[in-house]
Amino acid sequence: MKRLIVAILAVLCTLGVSAQEFTGGVKGHVVSRADKSSIEGAVLTLYQGGEAIAETKSDADGNFLIGNLANGIYDLVIAADEYLETRVNVTVNDGYVKNMFNLSMTPSHQVSDAEDDNFVEFDMDDSGYNDNPTILFGQNDVFNSIAGYNFSAVRFRARGYSSESQNVYLAGVKMNDAITGYSPYSLWSGLNEATRAKDSYVGAEMADFGIGGYNGLVNINGNASNVRKGWRASLLTNSALYRLRLMLTYASGPLDNGWSYAFSASARLGGNDWIDGVYYRSFGYYASAEKKFDDVHKLGFIFMATPGQRGAQNASTQEVYDLMGDNMYNSNWGYQNGKVRNARVRITNEPIAVIKYDFTPQDNFSASATVLYRFGKNGYTALDWNNAQDPRPDYYRNLPSYFWMENPDYNRNNFTKWAWATETWGYSRDPELVHVNWDRLYNVNRMNRDYGLSRSKYILEERRVDQRDLNLAISAKWKPSEVVTLNAGVNGKINRTEHYKIIHDLLGGDYYLNVDSFAERDFSAFPYMIQNDLDYWMANGHAQVLEKGDKFGYDYYAQIRQAQLWASGKFNLGGFQVGLGGSVGYDCFWREGLLRKGLFPGLDDKGNEIMVDGVSVTDRDSDGNPITSKGRSKKNEFLSYTGKINLNYEFGGGHRIFANAAYITEAPHFNMAYFSPRTRNSVIPDLTTIKTTTADLNYQYFSNGWNVRVTGFYTDIKDQSDVMSLFDDIANSFVNFSMSGMDQRHVGMELGFKTPTPVENLAFQGVFTYGKYVYTSNPKMYMTYDNSASLVAGTYNVEIPYWKSHPDVNGKEVQHYVPSTPQLAASAGFAWNHNYWFIDADIEYFDKAYLDMSPFYRLKSATTGPDGVETPTEIDYMASQERFDAAWLLNLSVGKSWYIQRKYQIGFSLNAKNLLNNKSVKTGGYEQNRIVDNTVNKERYYRFDSKYFYMSGMNYMLNLYFRF
Repeated sequence: MKRLIVAILAVLCTLGVSAQEFTGGVKGHVVSRADKSSIEGAVLTLYQGGEAIAETKSDADGNFLIGNLANGIYDLVIAADEYLETRVNVTVNDGYVKNMFNLSMTPSHQVSDAEDDNFVEFDMDDSGYNDNPTILFGQNDVFNSIAGYNFSAVRFRARGYSSESQNVYLAGVKMNDAITGYSPYSLWSGLNEATRAKDSYVGAEMADFGIGGYNGLVNINGNASNVRKGWRASLLTNSALYRLRLMLTYASGPLDNGWSYAFSASARLGGNDWIDGVYYRSFGYYASAEKKFDDVHKLGFIFMATPGQRGAQNASTQEVYDLMGDNMYNSNWGYQNGKVRNARVRITNEPIAVIKYDFTPQDNFSASATVLYRFGKNGYTALDWNNAQDPRPDYYRNLPSYFWMENPDYNRNNFTKWAWATETWGYSRDPELVHVNWDRLYNVNRMNRDYGLSRSKYILEERRVDQRDLNLAISAKWKPSEVVTLNAGVNGKINRTEHYKIIHDLLGGDYYLNVDSFAERDFSAFPYMIQNDLDYWMANGHAQVLEKGDKFGYDYYAQIRQAQLWASGKFNLGGFQVGLGGSVGYDCFWREGLLRKGLFPGLDDKGNEIMVDGVSVTDRDSDGNPITSKGRSKKNEFLSYTGKINLNYEFGGGHRIFANAAYITEAPHFNMAYFSPRTRNSVIPDLTTIKTTTADLNYQYFSNGWNVRVTGFYTDIKDQSDVMSLFDDIANSFVNFSMSGMDQRHVGMELGFKTPTPVENLAFQGVFTYGKYVYTSNPKMYMTYDNSASLVAGTYNVEIPYWKSHPDVNGKEVQHYVPSTPQLAASAGFAWNHNYWFIDADIEYFDKAYLDMSPFYRLKSATTGPDGVETPTEIDYMASQERFDAAWLLNLSVGKSWYIQRKYQIGFSLNAKNLLNNKSVKTGGYEQNRIVDNTVNKERYYRFDSKYFYMSGMNYMLNLYFRF
């Protein structure tokens, strides 16, 4: 009887246990990492001890709930179509339902493997022309997803903004270049797998890792735990960039012992089908280790670099392209011993080391601290010459138009030489004349004998910009309630960048002299003035004799210090969210010259005037300060601040309206602050902060296969500056030209959509953007002679009268536009996805792109001509801005992946662009700053021909990959 009672009690006890209801659980909101839009239908699987114990799907608003969970530690795996798998740890305590809030998923876009390589900058540092586009991150934002890849071929800039306005972070550290502000894509280009996981925000939105500006911000996570688990090998070939890219990546994922590891290596090799002389010999490596000690502490390490070299393209005039019958002509290369050799080669090796510590003491509070150090070398080669003929094959004095022009006023009437040049360029195309003649340069150097040695007249120099960049970023996030989320952080930067030149190749000679060839033209009677290193000349009695690898020309540090304190708050009031944020920043920079130049000796190291043959050679400016090339300049200090508001209202069912507004002040960059930093410490006048006012209004619908965003935006930018060096044909001298008070306004709209069609698995998708990006001020100018720093007469604080607009011959005012990007762009097509196949086809249209203007042509001195009489015809001719022709493009992409035993994946993607083989699409260019002044009638001036870049013809990219 006792045994029976015990058995009955045991059964009842078991039934009681099996029927027990646990009160714990996990809930949250699944969103796109790109734009925080809700993801419907995501599959959430909960694991404990490696066993799946529950599964659910997110609803139409992205919400989910898994209940009836006992206290314990779980793994939550989230999967959704077109997104990378996400895995998070969940701890359920005390029977509560754990609220994970927003769980972000990273989109997996099939055709973006070469995204960074599509944005390689033109190497035009010596022309004053920059054409860096903006990368549109956030692949699930429908506009950025399509425009970010398809529009890269025309060097599209989002909303017309310049590259430096886009904030790019790595592991929470802002990576924009300290000297120029540009986004340094080359630092991780080729490491696509390692840098794929990103948090991105559009326009003036704020992020957990920073306040940002007005052109979006993106954070590349970079840590080992963010790299897709497993092995991935890929082989890529394309016809527009390089022949071959090899990539191998491994990531362990989070291991039971708390460690995560990830490694990646890549190589990009070879030339392309379109532009001779352009090639890649670039490599990349990445290593990261991360240790999660417990639920509170995590420490991660990253080390990566992309060493290599790349042959660059140069712009040419339309006359040259037409004579060669090829808009892809590149004047940078020539044959040497039967092989192509490029004179302009980018050489880089800038490793990045990162240590990041994450601190999560409780569910509603987290903090992180990151230390990042960037170092190494960055340079490019270029031809230099002294007392010799210009070696560039497309130099204007080598072209037919220099010898004869139909208009007799040009004073070019040598028909015989015109016929010879036309035959050379247009018909015979002798490689020794239409390309760099390396053999001639070597022969000239070898025959220039002096004291038994060959003094090089031509050399290949390497212009170096070597950075030492130390960064600290600390941020914290606190969620005191479900209503309030607070973020704050502090950032600091110490940057020392050395600018200098070295002898890369003496081209057959034995030595080169460290003298200023331009100063030698004006001051040959004063030997001390032509010295690039006056201290060496004074100590040794002669100019420095240079060998391969020696520094020469100029050598100075750009010293930069930056600090920023920022904070933001997000308030969730049901379906309405408000974000408020602001920042205060301090910027300080100065120039520190390491060489004493003969033109600007300044004071010696003891503060005394420099004496040569008993006479002081120290020059002073109008305020009595010595004009110096060596030593520290005064510090330029700026206080900046930002204020932002983000508003968001979700209707439910996938509808939302959101708006952003901001007022931003930013310090000017170092590269826009000095008249001629390679020669002296002189700062341009009126240097001040840049002021930006911006606002945008957006509607988005994301549900049931529909993805639509409509945006209207307005941005007003004031008090920008610019500097350049050029040859002034009127003054017959090299000059330094500065502009200040440059204002511009960007107004426009964006539309992106992806909608289902009656055909199963087929979607109709497209984007449309129309803007009006215009100049709204006539800036003030200052111009100094490069060899003396004295002001050119009539150029002190003078308005550039025809910068923002000009009157045509009928007196109608013609607006001038921000250049180098289409202001009207559209794409429409179809995307089919089924059973791991995808096929995308689209047609694109681009219009309203404009040429980069020269301020020199919009001065009174240019429009009045040599007779001093300004006519409507002269104004319209000189001040007009060229508008590029509209362009149509057709693209096609196809891909397929196969899963083998659910462990392995093999696949391919083939992307064909510009199927119409349109080779007449201008993607950029610039006016030359030169003037034809020796006219017959002496009544007017003429402009030099502009230079252009063109998009390549039909091209493809084939990617094969294997994952396991």
